[in-house]
Amino acid sequence: MPEFASDPVVTDLIHLTVALAIGFLIGFEREHTHRAEARERSFAGARTFTLTALAGAISGLADPGLFLPVATLLAIAVLTAVAYWATARDKPGAGGTTEIALFLTFILGLAAVREHVLAAAIGGVVTAIVLSIKESVQRWASALSEDELYAALRFLAISVIILPVLPNEPFGPYDALNLRDIWLMVVFISGLSFLGYWLIKLAGSGRGVLLTGLAGGLASSTATTLSLARFARSGVQARELAAGIVAANVMMLIRIGLLVAALARDVLLVLAPGLAAAGVVGAAAMFWLRQGDNHASEQEDMLKLGNPMEIKPALIFAGLLAVISVAASFGAERFGQSGLMIVALISGLADVDAITLIAGRQAGSGAINMTAAAYAIMIAAASNIVLKAGMAWVIGGKGLGLRVAAIFLGMIAAGAVALLAF
Repeated sequence: MPEFASDPVVTDLIHLTVALAIGFLIGFEREHTHRAEARERSFAGARTFTLTALAGAISGLADPGLFLPVATLLAIAVLTAVAYWATARDKPGAGGTTEIALFLTFILGLAAVREHVLAAAIGGVVTAIVLSIKESVQRWASALSEDELYAALRFLAISVIILPVLPNEPFGPYDALNLRDIWLMVVFISGLSFLGYWLIKLAGSGRGVLLTGLAGGLASSTATTLSLARFARSGVQARELAAGIVAANVMMLIRIGLLVAALARDVLLVLAPGLAAAGVVGAAAMFWLRQGDNHASEQEDMLKLGNPMEIKPALIFAGLLAVISVAASFGAERFGQSGLMIVALISGLADVDAITLIAGRQAGSGAINMTAAAYAIMIAAASNIVLKAGMAWVIGGKGLGLRVAAIFLGMIAAGAVALLAF
């Protein structure tokens, strides 16, 4: 590094330059926005913001303490309050975004010369971005339904408020329960479901059953299978519905892989051949079914997953996870690893995610070996897929049921062979 770069004067000049750049960036955004809104007069633009950042920087350099920066900020606050009062008098209900941004610009300019230059630069860029997305935020707010807003708030509540305060200690029978671990998985599963919901909402079901199956499978392959099977009676082709159902269950295999990767990567190394083989068979069958369709379904609103963030389903999942955790520990202690396989076979009929989480967590802690965990997860997935084949047959009829059952049988066989071979 050149010697002059360590000179205090050069350092101060660099920090002043950063402060000026921050002020100009934020001010330029405000100038552009005001012109786009066709405002005849604006409180502050590029020059005002640049000078405000410079004032923050100079006050910080001139006074190592807080007296001059605070006095300067108070003077700017008085001028800003007077200008806002004049604007609000002529235009009632005027917002205060520009005024708040001006205060923040002063603070960023001060921070740039107080050994926080990187944080100040990042803050300036983020501030400009936040100011520039006004129309997008308004558009999102208008498009968001009340239920969707509450769903987002519930997700924030279970992840930001509840999760951090839960104890991270084992308790209960066999020390098989851990509230923090259980709730963390509730957050993870709910997040995947929430993502699936928005994929469906934004993409729309009118683009075809296949896209609905792919997006719906990320949220709930069982719900997707049930919903698509019902449309067999409304004239939608069985091949198209079968492709959507298979797509949903291929997505289930991907979801299992993501869960295992988050819990115990060593288990994923054992499980990956089975998941990959079953997924390849399912994907190939899905495309084969789609080749038989020369037109896309125009059926709208194909899938009704509802609100993915209702508290009740999250609590039910937490309870199921706790019960299966105790059952798996009991089975493993009483009957060895074969007990875990029995639990996996039964619990897979209800939910494959729960046993995936339990087996992955036990393998990560060393309670069971990696191979046993992989077998348990594969057994649960096979059990779950068999149940959905039966649902497709009973609800959608013989034509749909035969297609889905044949493909699912091939997926199970391919997965089992690959898992045993590797």
